[in-house]
Amino acid sequence: MERVSPRRTGWSRLNIWMHWLIVALILVQYIDHESMVAMWRSFRRGTELSSTDQTLGWVHIIAGTLVLVFAAVRLWDRFARGRPPYPENEPSWAYWLAKVTHGLIYALLFVIPVTGLVAWFGNVPPAGEVHEFLWNPLLVLIALHILGALAQQFWFKTDVLRRIVRPG
Repeated sequence: MERVSPRRTGWSRLNIWMHWLIVALILVQYIDHESMVAMWRSFRRGTELSSTDQTLGWVHIIAGTLVLVFAAVRLWDRFARGRPPYPENEPSWAYWLAKVTHGLIYALLFVIPVTGLVAWFGNVPPAGEVHEFLWNPLLVLIALHILGALAQQFWFKTDVLRRIVRPG
């Protein structure tokens, strides 16, 4: 199988920072999910909301918007500066699984924040339903991504994990 030759030996410092910031923001989204649900219900019903839930609800909106921005920056950086090569000793099935998984993760990192913003600022409940529905598929893909990174490190014995912590 022919693979396009990258222009780098590792990820850029910017790309690594954006990766780990997105990870942190997704953890924030996981932690404050219930406050956003409470804020959405309060908004839709016109009821009172605790100041904690209101604050955490806005944190959710801001963090989600930053996920969208940082994912766009990562993609721009990837196309502008190139990507590290795929490991040569990686079987083709692992190569394609990684490509599909990464593509779907990026798609969800765009679709989930956009549908959340449309739901909240456009008052479009169906967009909110799509936003919430896509959360679990994102978590499954993230788990697959982590398992793939661990397989690269411990099964295929490549340097993939090193590349996401040290610029190349």
